[in-house]
Amino acid sequence: NIELEERLNTDSTQIEVDSDQVQQVLVNVLTNAVQAMPAGGKLTIDTREIGKFLEIEVSDTGSGMTEEVRSKVFEPLFTTKAKGIGLGLAVCKSIIDRHKGQIEVKSKPGQGTTFNIKLPIKAE
Repeated sequence: NIELEERLNTDSTQIEVDSDQVQQVLVNVLTNAVQAMPAGGKLTIDTREIGKFLEIEVSDTGSGMTEEVRSKVFEPLFTTKAKGIGLGLAVCKSIIDRHKGQIEVKSKPGQGTTFNIKLPIKAE
């Protein structure tokens, strides 16, 4: 029940990353997006170059988060899931930080969530 829209910039400059770790980040963010839309919705994945960064943006039309939840999603052991352990997004942030990148989240209850991941185009 989820419509997928991909707006991928296939001409992007290659970046130097640990592909397994970045894959883990993307799988976690995408899994969270799907779980936020149990009745279906729209999942959008955008990539683009902005300045010295490759941006990957994952948006869903799911349940969204309150400001209180949004402010804690990257904290270890914080979860809103009955069976979650609260490490997924904390690990994601750690991986992106080690790559000298950034991960941010925007969300409004009832309007969905957007994760923005920025990875440097050139390793320093």
